[in-house]
Amino acid sequence: MYAYAKKDGATINEVEKDLFKSITKTTDLYYHVFLLLTEIQRKAFLKMDAARNRLLATKEDLNPNMRFIENPVIRQIGNNRKFKTYVTTNYISFNDTPEIIDILHDKVVKQEFFQTYMSKPSVTYEDHKQLVLDIITEIFADDEDLDETLEIKSPYWNDDLEFVLGIAYKTIKRMKKEFNEDSVFFLALYNDEEDLDLAKTLYRKSVLDMSANFELIDRYTNNWDLERISDIDKLIMDIAISELKYFPSIPIKVTLDEYIEISKNYGTTKSSGFINGILDKIVTELQEKGEIKKIGRGLME
Repeated sequence: MYAYAKKDGATINEVEKDLFKSITKTTDLYYHVFLLLTEIQRKAFLKMDAARNRLLATKEDLNPNMRFIENPVIRQIGNNRKFKTYVTTNYISFNDTPEIIDILHDKVVKQEFFQTYMSKPSVTYEDHKQLVLDIITEIFADDEDLDETLEIKSPYWNDDLEFVLGIAYKTIKRMKKEFNEDSVFFLALYNDEEDLDLAKTLYRKSVLDMSANFELIDRYTNNWDLERISDIDKLIMDIAISELKYFPSIPIKVTLDEYIEISKNYGTTKSSGFINGILDKIVTELQEKGEIKKIGRGLME
C-alpha cells in the first residue's frame, strides 16, 4: 500500500504483482534460514578438516570434537528431499555472499550455549535440537551482518525475517529423531489459495476505497489535518477499514488488535493509541450505517 501511494504512475496491477512476488520471496527466505544452518555446519567441517590435515596438526586437531558437525537435526534438514528440491529448483544459495557463513560460524562457536553443548559428557536428540533453536534465537534473530546480507539478496525481506524465524523455530520444535529424508516437516507459510485471495481482495479494496476512507478518517481527527498525520498511520487505517467492511468472517476485535499491532512496528510511538481511538469511532459509524456485517466466526466478540 505504501508503494502504491508513493510510486508515481503506479497501477493497481503493477503493485499487486510486487505484492505476490514478495509473498513468494518470503518462502524463499524460510528455506534460506535452513540453508544457513547447513552451511554453518559445513563450514565447521571444512575448518576441522583443514586443521586435521595441516603439517603441524595438534593432538586436538587430530582428534576433534565432532558433535556439532554430526548434529543430527541439521543433518536431517540438509538430507531432506523436500529441502534439497526446493533449494535446487528455486536457486537458494549463499554463493553470492559467502562471507556471511564465515561470520555466523565464528559467532556461533563463541557463544556460551555452544560451548556448553560441546562440552557435555553426553547429549540427547533434544540437546541437539536446542542448540539449533538457540542459534536461531540468539544469533539469527539479532544479527546486523545477517540483516545486511539479506537486504542485499532481496529488498522484499526487510520486514519478513522475524516472522520467518518464528516459523523456522516452530518447524524445528516439531522435528523428531526418527525423521528420514522423505519426512514432511517443513511448514507452509501460507494457505495458498485462501491467503492469496485475502491479500488480493484486501489490497484492491484498500486502493479503490482509499479516498473515501481518508475522508472518513479526516472526520474523526478533530483539529488534525490529514497532512499532519503520518502516511503510514493513514494507510494502516485505510486497510483496517477495508478489512472491517469486506471480510465478514473476521471479528471486529481481531481486526482492530491486528492493525494496532502493525502500527507499533511501522508507525510512531503515538500511532497505536491514536489509531485505536480513531478506529473505535469509525467502527461505531460503520455499524450504524450497516456497512459492517459479520457472519459465522466474524460474530465472535
